[in-house]
Order: sequence, then structure tokens, then C-alpha cells
Amino acid sequence: MDHTHHRSRRNHLRAKSRFAQAGYSLFDLIVTSAVAGVVGLGAVGMTGLVQDARMTSLVNQLMGDLNLARGESIKRNVAVTLCKSNDGASCSDEAAWREGWIVFADDNKNREVDTNEAIIRVQQTLAGDMTLRYGETDTYTYVRYNSSGEASRAATFTFCDGRGADKAKAVIVYWTGRPRVSTKTSEDDPLSCS
Repeated sequence: MDHTHHRSRRNHLRAKSRFAQAGYSLFDLIVTSAVAGVVGLGAVGMTGLVQDARMTSLVNQLMGDLNLARGESIKRNVAVTLCKSNDGASCSDEAAWREGWIVFADDNKNREVDTNEAIIRVQQTLAGDMTLRYGETDTYTYVRYNSSGEASRAATFTFCDGRGADKAKAVIVYWTGRPRVSTKTSEDDPLSCS
């Protein structure tokens, strides 16, 4: 009997021991929470990096297209226009800059792609929540470079995304035709996204 009672008690302790080990310790929960917090913070930081990279890429694309238009106007000895376009084939005053733009040789300076005028570059619609405007009130629909590489107007392109004016970037076009990137207006004021 004593032996049976001992075996019964051992089985009971084994069962109790298994039950006690089912679940997580406080230490396990603390470590898991810490890891989840670090991963969560990394994801938030990564989102900002992705948005910064997208903004930089688009700013560089516009800079490249403005420099391309300027260079082609000098090389071809004709006017070259960069205008907003929603179809990649013609200028559109009604289109938004975020819908894209084209660069083309504008021999007769009419801001229309005529049959003998070559489209040099097409920019498609901007990704995500990116907005782009040209001029303080977004009234400008094009910039034209003459055969000397001078711009038709001095004005600022402003890129914004959902993060607002603090993260906005500008491409300032001078009368000389040279563009530059900035985080402020040409008058050194903060950029506006409205």
C-alpha cells in the first residue's frame, strides 16, 4: 500500500508540474513586449525613410528634367517646354502637376506638341499622396527654355506629401534657367503645402 500511495502521489505531482509549466513566465512576457516595441518603433522610422526616399527621387527627377530641357534648348537651338500633362502626349492646363509632365521641342513656342516637334521626356503620375505645384498659387502650367537656356519665368515647384510643410521640398527655377533644390522659398520663407 505504501508503494501504491507513493506512485499515486508521484503521478499527481507530475500532472501538477505539467500544468504549472503550461503558459508563459513574467520574464517571457517582458522580453516579448520589449521586442515588439523595438520592431514597432523601427517600422515607424522605416515609413519616414521610405517617404523621404520617394520625395528625394521625385525632386531629383524634376531637377533632371529641367536640366534636360535647358540643355536640349541650347543644343537644338530652339525653345524647349516642360508642361503638365495627364496623357504623356500633350500639354494640359487642366491637369494637375502630380498627374505628370512632358518635355518637348517647342519650335513655334505655342506650348502644343505639333507633328514635327519631338517629345523628349515623359513623367508619369506621381506615386502616393505626393502633390506638386508650380508658383505660389499653382497657376503656372509650363516653363519654357529659350535657345540660350533661359527660363520663361522664375518660380518655385513645391513637393508635398501627407507629412505637411515641414517635410516639403522645393525646386526653384531662376531666370537664368538653372534650378536648385531647397527646403525654403526663393525669399527664404518656409514652404507651404496649401
